[in-house]
Amino acid sequence: MPDTTLKKDRLDAWFDGSSVRVIAVSASDDALELSADALEPFIAKLQGCLREMRTLPGDNVLDFST
Repeated sequence: MPDTTLKKDRLDAWFDGSSVRVIAVSASDDALELSADALEPFIAKLQGCLREMRTLPGDNVLDFST
């Protein structure tokens, strides 16, 4: 049976206790394109995640190597 559920754009960021997770995928599974109006609140959400991360003891260096 084919999947009849409607896909939606997914844009989210969260701090999972050890790292910041980000998802930005369009309903068609492509990279999500964001307008300035959508990007500003998302940046604020990322900054909130970063503040949470910085409250933890330790290195807290963002690693983009993976």
